[in-house]
Amino acid sequence: MPDIEPMLEYNFSNFSLKTVYTICLCLYLAFCVPIYCILNYDIKTEKEIIKQFSDICADTTKPRFYRVSKQGIILDEENHNNNTNIMYFTNHMSISDFFIDSRVMHYTSKVIALTKTVTLLPLVSLIAYLSSYNIIISHGNSKEVIIKNLQQIYSVCEQDKNRILTLYPEGMRRPHRPNVSACIKKGFIYYSFEHNIPIQIIHTTNKDYVIDEQNLQVYQDTCLFTYYGSKIDPVKLRKKFEKKHKKEYTKDNYYEDVYSKWCKIWKRMDEFRIETYREKGLSYEECVKKMNELSLKYPVIENKILKNDVELGTPFLLVRSLIWSIIYFIIFKVIEKIFDVFHSCSNKTNQIIDTIKSTDLDIESVTCNTSDKNNNCCTLLSKLGSPFLLNLIKSPASLAT
Repeated sequence: MPDIEPMLEYNFSNFSLKTVYTICLCLYLAFCVPIYCILNYDIKTEKEIIKQFSDICADTTKPRFYRVSKQGIILDEENHNNNTNIMYFTNHMSISDFFIDSRVMHYTSKVIALTKTVTLLPLVSLIAYLSSYNIIISHGNSKEVIIKNLQQIYSVCEQDKNRILTLYPEGMRRPHRPNVSACIKKGFIYYSFEHNIPIQIIHTTNKDYVIDEQNLQVYQDTCLFTYYGSKIDPVKLRKKFEKKHKKEYTKDNYYEDVYSKWCKIWKRMDEFRIETYREKGLSYEECVKKMNELSLKYPVIENKILKNDVELGTPFLLVRSLIWSIIYFIIFKVIEKIFDVFHSCSNKTNQIIDTIKSTDLDIESVTCNTSDKNNNCCTLLSKLGSPFLLNLIKSPASLAT
């Protein structure tokens, strides 16, 4: 299905020091924070590494998380032993989705990443892959590539029962949109229908006002509101539809039901969306005030890990050991260089002392006039090869003494 909504376009018209700060902050989060998380020996499990990364990013941007629905996240534990799981559908707004959605879903999610993401964000992709957070698939729309990717995703999800597949049915990131998409991707809705896997829609507003990629800005203290939808079960919907209409319930009927639920939740969240009020003419400051007022009515989403967790695997530990080895090697080389400098200075000092002894001059016994003293010192310093001290002796300040 083609993308019919406007895609992300960068706006460089307001380039300023804030823009430079935003770029530096994004580079810090993308390259420095992952290395810190890898090297942290306090982290013992796969979900802890994602939580650590999410916490650092949240501490930097300081968003606040609120739940507006009565229901929370569905883990579908009652069907877990029957190899039946659930899928999460959520809206894709910004690069900040990575650490926001992981917290909103209590670190139970597993996302799909294209191979080009590895090129753009290598270290973030590395910790996500080593902690089983993402599934890396090939880019392409051919039937063969799609089938291969689906088989890979299905296989990985069957093996990992500690995480739940999370999808962005709108496609690529689309910030600052007050209206629902005219359509959503059908692929995994059909997949849900064919494998009888329920769906939960989890919608979070204002993620594009934590890190605003389009305008290259970072905002502090953004209020994020999350709605956890009810379970969309294809089995129940099929029974209900066929009983009422006396005809077969198709995957397209199922798509219409899922999309209808998607639109309903999107509309329900309009009052919690900054972009809704911006479209009405309110300033950003007025929108922030409105969001702060709304936040007083709803509970905070707890920052905790749900479902089972496993210890870090051997590949992760090997990467950690390798990076520490590189760091220790660099430290060793720096210390070695420092000692070389000190050793060189020591040798040069010894050479100067030996030269002084070889001159057979007793400096303290020199009792000559000022001009003779200056000449004797110049002769001595010439032998020692010290141009700086030679110039100092010849200076007017020295002659005055």
